Amino acid sequence: MTVRLLLITFIVAFLLLACSKQPGPTESQIRLSEAKRAQSVFIEKANTILDTKVKGIFLEDLNHISYASEIALHAKQVFVDAKINLKSESLAALDNRIATHVSIAGLTAIKLLHKSVDITESFKNDIEDMPLQPLTSNSTSTSDGMVKFLAKQYSDDVSSCCISHLKDIAIFLGQVDKLEHYALRKMIANVEARLSDVLRQPETAKEYKKEIKALGAQYKKSDTQPTLKR
Repeated sequence: MTVRLLLITFIVAFLLLACSKQPGPTESQIRLSEAKRAQSVFIEKANTILDTKVKGIFLEDLNHISYASEIALHAKQVFVDAKINLKSESLAALDNRIATHVSIAGLTAIKLLHKSVDITESFKNDIEDMPLQPLTSNSTSTSDGMVKFLAKQYSDDVSSCCISHLKDIAIFLGQVDKLEHYALRKMIANVEARLSDVLRQPETAKEYKKEIKALGAQYKKSDTQPTLKR
């Protein structure tokens, strides 16, 4: 009787011990945990940039916003590489923060496109308004020198005020959604060619401005006005 009781006690104790053991994490759980940690590093870095670098003047903030957007893409890729089909609330919140700059990016691009046309028309008028010089070697040399000076000044002005910023905006919008912002990005990519058309055929400026204005309707919001860098 005693042996039988001891045997039963041993079996019960063994069963209780087996039941008390907690199963270890599965491979998928480990992968998810590691991916969450890796993604959180990217998200924290992007949020820190937006918190500390963005001051409220869009063109001065643009490089920081674009960098944060690029980091957000890396954060998203973490789950893709780990084959995890889950949505991250913290990543969604970061995307929403970045998305608040999309409308102002589009509106700023539209303003810069218009400004680039205005500068081009002004340069064309300056060239056409230059007084005709007598056909002597000295006067021809002076006239050519003035045209070259004005041309370089125009190139520098339109590049620094407009084209360089437009290209940065196109990069940012491509990071956010290449398809949605394709039309504006394409217009930015072709801006130099279109301005050359305006120089050769000034009558094309009117139609070009109409195209720019029509595209701007996509980004218009009554409560958002872009601030251009002076």
